[in-house]
Amino acid sequence: MEWTQDMAVGIETIDSQHRELFKRINNLLTAIKEHRCKAEIDGTIKFLDEYALFHFTEEEQRMEKAGYDGLADHKVHHATYMKNISDLKAEAALPRVQGMSYELSVTANQIIVDWIVDHIMKIDKKFGEFVKDRK
Repeated sequence: MEWTQDMAVGIETIDSQHRELFKRINNLLTAIKEHRCKAEIDGTIKFLDEYALFHFTEEEQRMEKAGYDGLADHKVHHATYMKNISDLKAEAALPRVQGMSYELSVTANQIIVDWIVDHIMKIDKKFGEFVKDRK
């Protein structure tokens, strides 16, 4: 999974945080694929949970300050992601051999990779356009 310039929303702080999320997500996917230890995988999921909360809070504060009318819907999308991360943590807590399970890999891809790319491209970019149009 690679962050590309077409995913830029045009707000450097948000784009920088998105790049960091991609880096950490890639670390998680690699750890799962390479059967790394449970502690490393669980620690990466914990980081993603905490970082997403930090990022979402900052994003929502920027939207509120800008008077963005899509804020309520955006919060719903963020809540969905946080629920997905919670589900991933629960699945990761299940007993497994070494660090890998096919189900964990599929779940991680569906609820992290697919969600974040879709969210950035369809939801976050709307806010970027809103900010750009106000300048």
